Amino acid sequence: MKKLLSILALLLAAALLFAACGPKQPVDTSEGEITEVTTIPEETTGEGETTVEGETTVEGETSIEPTTEGETTSVGETTTVVVPPLPQGKAEILAAYTKVVNKVKTDAPAYTSNDWQTMSNVDMNGIMYAAVSGLAKQFTETYEQSSPGTHTAGNHPKWFAMPTDSAKVGCVLTDTSKIESATCVKSGDNYVITITLIQEKDPIRDMANPASISGWHGKIFDVIDIVEVFEVAQSLPFVTRDNAYSTFKGTAVLTYNPVTDECVKLDHIIDVRTFIGSSSAKVIADYHFYDFKW
Repeated sequence: MKKLLSILALLLAAALLFAACGPKQPVDTSEGEITEVTTIPEETTGEGETTVEGETTVEGETSIEPTTEGETTSVGETTTVVVPPLPQGKAEILAAYTKVVNKVKTDAPAYTSNDWQTMSNVDMNGIMYAAVSGLAKQFTETYEQSSPGTHTAGNHPKWFAMPTDSAKVGCVLTDTSKIESATCVKSGDNYVITITLIQEKDPIRDMANPASISGWHGKIFDVIDIVEVFEVAQSLPFVTRDNAYSTFKGTAVLTYNPVTDECVKLDHIIDVRTFIGSSSAKVIADYHFYDFKW
């Protein structure tokens, strides 16, 4: 019996480890806001003639180019920036999120990251809890124990957002039916996207080919394929596919510059529930990416 309890405890701790461990506001929702940013003085080029940004004009007239999204133009002495409207609906919000996180993968700016795990809601007998909590503490890292890691510019950001071996993508999710909720609001000069996925049982990932997996959390979050763990667990007495599994429910919060599509901050919060036999536990896995150097 002690041997069985030890195996179950190890499996649960491994499941908690694989599930949770990885590499290291009220706001204004107005759309299409025009923000004044700088002034450009006129320069005299000759009697009765002026130029604006190097263009010669006829006396008393000025010449300006049409405005395009994200570019600046001069009108008299004022330069304006056209801010794209807030993305609306799951499809637009997912597309905006994908564009921003993919840009981090392709441009490879320097950034800082940190992650930690919080174990709670443990439901098991005293012997099991003592074994599991002791093992889990060896593999999980609390907020107090965590320390930021820096990532150098120009290197492939392998562990940013969705981990990839070499693919320069941070999100390959396209099925909006897997999104429980999606919002985008304005915060200062930035936009903030929040996406929560529908809960998924035993998600998997493929770092070499992330688009190939059948699930959905592995297409946007850092999850581990724990199928092998549960295949072992199912060989134990009284353990079946129905009572040995984990569920994931992830939320991504992305803050970005809507004019440049540059990431300001990305937070991934994943609610993991692990079940083996009659025992269960909850882990909140926090992944944070910030201080980008564009």
